[in-house]
Amino acid sequence: MRPKALITGASSGIGEAFARRCARDGYDCILVGRNAAKLDELVGELRRNNVECEALVADLSTDDGIEATAQRAIGCDVLVLNAGITHAGSVGKTPPDELAALMRLLALGVMRVAEVAVPSMVERKRGDVIIVSSVAAFTPMRKSSAYAAAKSFVTAYGRSAHLELKSKGVRVCVLAPGYVQTELMKRAGLHHVERNMPRFMWLTPDDVVEATLVGLARGRDVVVPGWIYRVWKPLMGTRFSQWLWAAMLGRGKKK
Repeated sequence: MRPKALITGASSGIGEAFARRCARDGYDCILVGRNAAKLDELVGELRRNNVECEALVADLSTDDGIEATAQRAIGCDVLVLNAGITHAGSVGKTPPDELAALMRLLALGVMRVAEVAVPSMVERKRGDVIIVSSVAAFTPMRKSSAYAAAKSFVTAYGRSAHLELKSKGVRVCVLAPGYVQTELMKRAGLHHVERNMPRFMWLTPDDVVEATLVGLARGRDVVVPGWIYRVWKPLMGTRFSQWLWAAMLGRGKKK
């Protein structure tokens, strides 16, 4: 019986790269996302690796979508909890329902799926949980307070789960990338980020996946892909770094 992986946000970007890698490594896959057409296309592609693959169309910003995904995650050997969006907005400017959906998608849903699926991993004494966070978890971010808070939440949850579960055969790793070449920025209308950020700060989804798997094998609780981010991480909270980041992103104090 082949091992099984469930990947959220599988229709593009990091999730799609994880799905391809899991299929190539011989995992049957459950691909979760909102775009049915893209999921079906990817399912057809991955089946050529002689693995079983299915699509689960679910919106993880809703309670129903979270619960459907959590139930399908039971019995899986690998969870890649990747679904997400980027979000920029000044404090007090985002509608409450939008903030609630953001927190379900980026934070509460991640915890719920893990809480439902991990007990079966502990019972089997094996399993991997990869939680996709962001370098935003490590630094205050002007006009991204809700996003940074959600990423801080899942990072703390994942690191604590890692500490608790590593002696029980379950590996938990938090992935905290910087800027990755995906469709997220375009979807959020943040075209200026793609224009302004230097090319050396952009990672590819495949690079991110490879770094994660290396870190997981080494027993890391957090993986920060890319040398530039590993060097910059201890300095992210400094006044100069905050000024530089805001200048590149066009998030000045005024407005």
